[in-house]
Amino acid sequence: MDGDPREPAHASAPPRDARRKALSPRRATAGMFFAFGVGLGAWSGASATIVARLGLSPATYGAALTLFTAAYLAAMSSGGAFARRFTAKRALIVAAVASAPALAALLLVDDLVGYFALQTVYGFLAGLVDLTMNAAGARIERSLGRPVLAGMHGAASAGVALAAAAAGVIAAGGAPWISCLAVLAALWGASVAVAVAVPADRGETVGAVAVGRRVFASRALATLGLVIGACIACESAAMAWSGLVLRREAPELAAFAGLGASFFAGCQAVQRFNVDRLRARIADRWLIVGSLAVASLGFLLVATKPGFALSVAGFSVIGFGTGAVVPCGFALAARQPGATAAAGLSAAAFFGAFARLPAPLIAGAVADALSLSAAFALFALLLIAALAATLRFVAARPAL
Repeated sequence: MDGDPREPAHASAPPRDARRKALSPRRATAGMFFAFGVGLGAWSGASATIVARLGLSPATYGAALTLFTAAYLAAMSSGGAFARRFTAKRALIVAAVASAPALAALLLVDDLVGYFALQTVYGFLAGLVDLTMNAAGARIERSLGRPVLAGMHGAASAGVALAAAAAGVIAAGGAPWISCLAVLAALWGASVAVAVAVPADRGETVGAVAVGRRVFASRALATLGLVIGACIACESAAMAWSGLVLRREAPELAAFAGLGASFFAGCQAVQRFNVDRLRARIADRWLIVGSLAVASLGFLLVATKPGFALSVAGFSVIGFGTGAVVPCGFALAARQPGATAAAGLSAAAFFGAFARLPAPLIAGAVADALSLSAAFALFALLLIAALAATLRFVAARPAL
């Protein structure tokens, strides 16, 4: 049983024991991952309709996504301070509860200034949720003594897959309040579950840690960080830009523009639910190599403007390709010689920001000046460059 060991078992009250087991810390935290994915899915599925409603150009949309990304990364960098002062559990609950109305307002926004402001606010709160729920998941993984974190990430991808398709139809139908209610129910319900089931962490340190200069001077960690950052930038592009791509491919199917993000996240979820089994058979470095090759092919397929159905298939390929990169990349970073696991992860996250932050702004500028196809071709080139960097890393450190 993986419930709270501090609670005594009572043979005379099996219903209560059953409820406690159903609401274990692992399940409650996985529920938060799923609810977080529902929020991101609702946001990405409705994005094409919001962009059309506000009349945003690709460059303006890219600028808004850059603000979102900057706020997200700022929250992940500073979230450790919140968690040390208030505990990670409290920071997670507060951020999740606050992010729900911020996202609901973003789904309803009808002016440009409000859109930019809400993108920033939601980006910061989402980044704080991301950091603290991963901290909670890592604690649970350590306590169980077996890998469960990749499966929790799969739960987040499943939430995106389910919400994105529905939110696209709902937004195009002029009833975004339905998505708002779903987001509020998911995130607030998950917050209650975490409050009840997850033990207090007593101020454990999460987020950024003190890292020596030698770690930041590591070429291996810089390479891994840039590869991870490039992959996350491409994942974000698949979610944020897929609706615009599908709306361009078939304007008459605008209500189904969320299918790109949905199929991307669904295929990514399938991969992540199985990634720990794959890692038992295939080395992390080779999983990354193969995954980047597959994902780049997906971006190239979308860039050729193949039509609605094949574009959805391209986003599915991207989902399969990106699913294993981040878990395997962070696993490699955590076991780099000369650095603790925490220091290696922190350094990799730091270097990853250099790829993640400029990506949406550059993509928006390219899409505005050339086309969306050119922007997706650029992301394919980014993944090919990451593949080349990974092969060079493998050649330099064949034992890892």
